[in-house]
Amino acid sequence: MRWSSLFTVVGGVVVAAVGLFGLLSGHPWSAVPLALGSAIALREVRYLQRLRTGKIRER
Repeated sequence: MRWSSLFTVVGGVVVAAVGLFGLLSGHPWSAVPLALGSAIALREVRYLQRLRTGKIRER
């Protein structure tokens, strides 16, 4: 497990959680960080899955 990837996933989830909290609090612009944080975390998780299966080499 790469620490930078772990921090990227955790950071994306934290940003998404804050965006979700803001969205539920009635701030419609909080959907932007929610979408960005989710996309970053999902992209990194998919990268780690491809790396583990050997479909790509480490960057």
